[in-house]
Amino acid sequence: MAIGGQAGTSSRIENYMGFPTGISGADLVWRGEVQAMKFGTRFAMPCRVSLLERLDDGTFCATLDTGNRVRGRSVVVATGVQYRRLPIARLEVLEGAGIYYAATEIEARYCRGTEAIVIGGGNSAGQAAMFLSRAASRVRLLVRGTSLAASMSNYLSSRLEADPAITIHYQAEVSELHGEDQLDGVTIRNAVTGATETVATRAVFVMVGAAPNTAWLSGLVELDEKGFVLTGPDVHTASPFATSHPGIFAVGDVRAGSVKRVASSVGEGSVVISKVWEYLTASAG
Repeated sequence: MAIGGQAGTSSRIENYMGFPTGISGADLVWRGEVQAMKFGTRFAMPCRVSLLERLDDGTFCATLDTGNRVRGRSVVVATGVQYRRLPIARLEVLEGAGIYYAATEIEARYCRGTEAIVIGGGNSAGQAAMFLSRAASRVRLLVRGTSLAASMSNYLSSRLEADPAITIHYQAEVSELHGEDQLDGVTIRNAVTGATETVATRAVFVMVGAAPNTAWLSGLVELDEKGFVLTGPDVHTASPFATSHPGIFAVGDVRAGSVKRVASSVGEGSVVISKVWEYLTASAG
């Protein structure tokens, strides 16, 4: 619905070069959008591609869900991922009314003086917990595993463990949501002992990974078992960003084996353009 995807909704990005004190995802993406516009980039949003086709003349045609069609000689897939939902009853009903998938300043203000719950063991969950701890009276981080070592950067997990406003619950899950039109509490269950605890809260942040947005590629390129786009050596191409279909490239989180970091995605996006020009020059000749 907006430029930037997951990066744009990140409460704090602390590992991007040039911003030693960190920067919000919204601010970083806004700067990038303005910079791209300066160089003539045209934006169209919100748009969703429902079908991608290769035409007889060798060009590509993307059909939008509005029925409009866009043609081009090459395609760069940078569609990222979409948030995974938890199998909890009434989750979709309470989305936006206590269930959130991003921790921004708006949500932080909503949590002021109350308990907030973050579900997930990755960097996004850790960054959200740190950010929310400035406003919430207490932040509970629910982790499915027995530690954070395998899924979170060491510098971040150390800060979480040292913060008195944050409590980490290992092998824990939300088993029940309470509230009619608005979330007012959850039941937390220990997956090992089965013990439960009901906690009053009006904000739960679900950050348990994501699935790639690749259904619209219509079978034109090869995907891995999880739906991520295979590129480079995996499909026997010289460019690390070229897919199995000539003229289609993939960068960022949607690419199989990519490093899920903003700096990496930005770097891939800048490098892939040289490969696009190589392809266009070769195909024109």
